Amino acid sequence: MDITYWYLFPLGIIISAMAMSAGISGANFWIPVYLFILKLDPLISFWLALLTMVFGFGSGVVRNLYQHTVNWYIVKKYLIATIPGAVIGSILTAYIEGNILVMIFGFFVFVYGTYLLITTLSSKKEPQKHSRIFWELGFAAGFLKGLIATGLGKVIVPCIWDHEKIKHPSEVIGSTVVVIFIVDIVAALTRMNPIFIGALIENWSQLLDIMIFVVPSVVIGGQLGPRVIKNINAKWLRIYISFMLIFVSFLIMCNLV
Repeated sequence: MDITYWYLFPLGIIISAMAMSAGISGANFWIPVYLFILKLDPLISFWLALLTMVFGFGSGVVRNLYQHTVNWYIVKKYLIATIPGAVIGSILTAYIEGNILVMIFGFFVFVYGTYLLITTLSSKKEPQKHSRIFWELGFAAGFLKGLIATGLGKVIVPCIWDHEKIKHPSEVIGSTVVVIFIVDIVAALTRMNPIFIGALIENWSQLLDIMIFVVPSVVIGGQLGPRVIKNINAKWLRIYISFMLIFVSFLIMCNLV
């Protein structure tokens, strides 16, 4: 075992706990790590981020099940919309140059983080409960997950936040974690075309050394994150998510210029 990547263990715990507490994909943070710290190929970085999230969000699913913070009605409805989108987005990655995907990723994260922050700070009245399932946004969220390994949580969290079936903000995050976990698996498997598999085999030794430290760290972080948000105020949670996303977008943009 190569201990060169030992620092990924403490870093992974922090990343996983932050992502799980916000109900967004940890790929937002792992992609910059894989791209700019470990210098991996963009397509491998996106795939490795998906694989990392399978383990991290799998741990988060277990914790949220234990806390009874998963609304299965919401989960089932949004899986119907997100899975087809993820399959299509994943297939398209074979035809798009890696650096273009990185640019799309950075731009999307910045726009959404800014939008969420502005709408949260400017909102002065209580939102109205609704019973709608946003099928079109669910499909778009799945498409983004398949294409750039992120975007699912950012899109569907606002959709389900004020749904009449949701009894507490922690259910929003818990349900989103389950959806992200399942769609991550779908997106990672769909990317496995012959050319990409060849690239993974070529780099398997380095990837294995990386995952030895990453996997246990995200499993631990996946247990810590849901505890953070169990009793947190909904508005402050949205602000917390916004700042995290804007920070990540700046990391991406600084490394692209």
